[in-house]
Amino acid sequence: MRTANLQEIFRSIQGEGKYAGIPAVFVRFSGCNLRCNYCDTKRSWRPVKYCAYQPGEPDRHTVRVPNAVSARDCADMISYLAPSGLVSFTGGEPLLQAQYIAQVIKLLGNKYTYLIETNGTLPGALKFLPARKNIVYSVDLKQNNPRFLRFYRGIPEASPKYLKIVLEKSLNIAKILKILAKTDSEIYLQPVNNRFDRELLQKWLFLLDKSGYFYRIMPQLHKIMHFK
Repeated sequence: MRTANLQEIFRSIQGEGKYAGIPAVFVRFSGCNLRCNYCDTKRSWRPVKYCAYQPGEPDRHTVRVPNAVSARDCADMISYLAPSGLVSFTGGEPLLQAQYIAQVIKLLGNKYTYLIETNGTLPGALKFLPARKNIVYSVDLKQNNPRFLRFYRGIPEASPKYLKIVLEKSLNIAKILKILAKTDSEIYLQPVNNRFDRELLQKWLFLLDKSGYFYRIMPQLHKIMHFK
């Protein structure tokens, strides 16, 4: 049975992308192979001694579970929080632990939809996950990721996917548009930390409309609602 260093397991609402507003169980992994300056979970970059598990409402008390956490214990904690529904694997970068995720999914079965929130830099990790319609990939499109298209094309056809673009000022819009031209996914635009730059946003909307893309502007809903 595989183990992983987990930051936390808790139930909240999905605040980003396609499933925004839907209740979910979140499994946050330690470790990331990137260091994005706008990251809002920098604490997850490093391993921790305990995984913070919040097993119930309304008191939201926290149980400190010693790391590393086995896939069996992770699956048990998820099923205690919700017998079915949405499970979000996030981080950090969850696909650094792709084989662990595969074990958790096997243990839990088909009662859940599994959302993998990834930076799209680890195409080799995809081979460890089954091709199933209830495994969904939320892929961040980052302009300096040379492995993005390999990752995107490596996602099994059976597995849904969508793209998330964090609208930071340093993005080269022309470069992003060239990458988008080689994809066919839904697009979600996310302002950095919910700070809307009107001029930047209007520029993006104009160019995406001109290119014929369908997209949605999606702030981080959980932050607006002051949810975890």
